[in-house]
Amino acid sequence: MNTHNIIYTLDSYKQLHDQMYPKDTEVVYSYLEARKGAMYPYTTFFGLQYILKEWLEGVVVTKELIDEAEPLLKEHFKFCGDVWNRAKWDYIVEKCGGKLPLLIKAVKEGSNHSVGSVLVTVENTDPNCFWLTNAIETVLQQVWYSTTVCTRSNYIVNLIKKYFQLTVDESNQWLAEYYLHDFAQRGVSGMEEAGIGGMAHLVNSRGTDTDMAMPFAMKYYGAKIEGLGYSVPASEHSIATAMGQEKEFEITRNLIKKFPNGILSVVSDSYDITNAIRVYCGDLKEEILARNGKFVVRPDSPRFEGDTPQHQVLWIVQQLAIGFGTTINSKGYQVLNPKVGVIYGDSLTEIDIDNIMRVLMQNGFSAENCVFGCGGYLLRKLNRDTLRFAFKSSAQKRNGVWYDIYKLPLDKSKVSKKGRFTNTNLETVYENGSIIRVTTFDDVRKESVKNIN
Repeated sequence: MNTHNIIYTLDSYKQLHDQMYPKDTEVVYSYLEARKGAMYPYTTFFGLQYILKEWLEGVVVTKELIDEAEPLLKEHFKFCGDVWNRAKWDYIVEKCGGKLPLLIKAVKEGSNHSVGSVLVTVENTDPNCFWLTNAIETVLQQVWYSTTVCTRSNYIVNLIKKYFQLTVDESNQWLAEYYLHDFAQRGVSGMEEAGIGGMAHLVNSRGTDTDMAMPFAMKYYGAKIEGLGYSVPASEHSIATAMGQEKEFEITRNLIKKFPNGILSVVSDSYDITNAIRVYCGDLKEEILARNGKFVVRPDSPRFEGDTPQHQVLWIVQQLAIGFGTTINSKGYQVLNPKVGVIYGDSLTEIDIDNIMRVLMQNGFSAENCVFGCGGYLLRKLNRDTLRFAFKSSAQKRNGVWYDIYKLPLDKSKVSKKGRFTNTNLETVYENGSIIRVTTFDDVRKESVKNIN
């Protein structure tokens, strides 16, 4: 059974829509948008090229794939009679060479758009395949995932940049692109999701522990290895607890010796983070200062019931300030000794990150004192309704005449657009099996920092 079969990408009910459109339908024209009411005030579009390359490019319909799908789908609909018709797929093989007769236009990948903007349009180029436009919705609309992750990541990185602009020296502004670190690979449903969501985050940030993100960006967007994504040596609880509580800091001392250069992140609350901070500022202080790099404290849970992320981070930063000292930067904020820092990553949302940076600033500390790790929230705690994605038909052609198509339900937030769109932001990306516009990962990153269209 070949699961990579374009026929299976349709929702079941769409398999029969060739028999449902009005007589003499020639063209169905549809569009994709993130509707008003979305969680974020703008949309960062990304991920369409992955779908085009993976599912739509070249010959995607063959007699063998139809032969394989036919018995399954006939059984699937058997209680409704002999309703599944393979002829529509045979036509694509015989008359279109197995390539999908579609014209797809889209905004630039990585670009930011106001909520409600048209992001993609689709129409069939062969009048006998009018049914194909909305049939392909199911796979095309999966761009909701990469776009939602990219939007969330973009929003949080911009939030970090805002606090950097307020509290960090101009010479260190570039660091903001490393301050949202992807911890989510273990929390997704599979490695494909890790690759798609992980590379969506890399559009905005250079920090990741989701390794699958990098080969996906290289394969589907021609990303270069240099400058793509970075991580650092970091311990976990299985290491910190390997020799029991009595020897926790013997392990820490050994890590300091093994990794004398660059950033070293050490999980610090396997037993008691209060004690860990005391030891770092005491018994291990000289060894930390002797490293050629930064020793980063990583809490992984609240200190006590009711502890908030912002208050824990503030407390750790204050203790490290007492133990290792600070300097005052050009904007008047305290910066920890460059030998130490903090990373916090326990169930963070953009609200938590905002609170942490705000509380640090209110207490006189620069935003560069704390890096953020984001796991399940970044790649998993979202769905198609987070940005309210919708794919709707807005125009149809019958007997050479175009008709505006739209829905007007009682729920006015679901009113759809009508007519064909002349938005100059829309460019042809796919036509009759060929990808017309090829976007590089560098192109995407450049678009993501521009203002909203």
